[in-house]
Amino acid sequence: MQEKEKKVSPKLILPNLGRRFSGVTSTMLQTLPHQMKAIPLVVWGGAFVEGDVPVVRLGELLRMTRETTKDGCVSVYHARRNIEMFWGLILKKLFRRKLKLVFTSTAQRKHSRYTRFLYHRMDAIITTSDRAGSFLDRPANYVIPHGIDTEAYPFVENKAQAWARLNLPGSRGIGIFGRVRPQKGVDLFIEAMIDALPRFPDFTAVIVGKTTPKHEPFERSLKDRIARAGLTERFAWLGEVDFGELPSLYGAMSIVASVSRVEGFGLTCLEAMSSGTPVIASRTGGFELVVRDGIEGYLVDCDSASDIRAHFVQMAKYPQKLESMGRSARERIESAFTIEREAADLVNAYSEVSRSG
Repeated sequence: MQEKEKKVSPKLILPNLGRRFSGVTSTMLQTLPHQMKAIPLVVWGGAFVEGDVPVVRLGELLRMTRETTKDGCVSVYHARRNIEMFWGLILKKLFRRKLKLVFTSTAQRKHSRYTRFLYHRMDAIITTSDRAGSFLDRPANYVIPHGIDTEAYPFVENKAQAWARLNLPGSRGIGIFGRVRPQKGVDLFIEAMIDALPRFPDFTAVIVGKTTPKHEPFERSLKDRIARAGLTERFAWLGEVDFGELPSLYGAMSIVASVSRVEGFGLTCLEAMSSGTPVIASRTGGFELVVRDGIEGYLVDCDSASDIRAHFVQMAKYPQKLESMGRSARERIESAFTIEREAADLVNAYSEVSRSG
């Protein structure tokens, strides 16, 4: 009888334990296809995972990790959430699995005592920017900025044609993307546009993103403010849209505003710039790392509607300058912020961590 092949542990375990789709989920899913080409991996938890991806449940994961990897190395377990760090420690300490635990920290705020307890027990920490790393009370082992899939967010040169396909008012658009809540600076964007849009009758302000029940009063207050200014027809509230619709929306905008008060890293600038759309970005998250002030757009202080308004006016007045910025934006992404670069940097980090003592 032929001997049954022994199951070996994958080189990489990606826990996917979030209950809702978030930026954390998105970044994991975008790097996943490229990592699969370079390293044997499994995803623990199938929520939002599509295609030919090896997804396992806890029982199967426990069986797999009884052995070392095929080349005798230790598997790397890459957590991005507290719950994932917690379960990594359970696997390693309670079930005595030979794992190297890695955590990516993007938050730009003081971490809770519980989070600090968890990440101090990780074998390595990855952060997405030096600014995010400054909020850790132990040095990060790796700084790996996020990247974007440039094929999923193609360069759109003819903005007028792309805008016409949306069937929205006006002939040009400035958009803001993300959850409708104060953290994302949607109120700052609205305030700036109420002041500036009357000067540019061809522009429509577009708000794309879900409003949770908690923030419905916030949205109503913004719409009431717009109505009092007599500008209701100049704003388009699209709400939550399918993920697949985002590239066409980014590509149709003449400008995208990423003006969060607080951000982890923030993919909106990457998505806009890959689409050839210049940005107005606040000095938070990874925006300062990605956007060169005056080249791909402009950087503004957090919590400053006046800065948003001033730079929008400056950009809207000169369409040719916007086109030049859009081309520079795409070139910037292609040179430094592709998803392929991020995935390769992660795989190299995993290899180093796995070989470490």
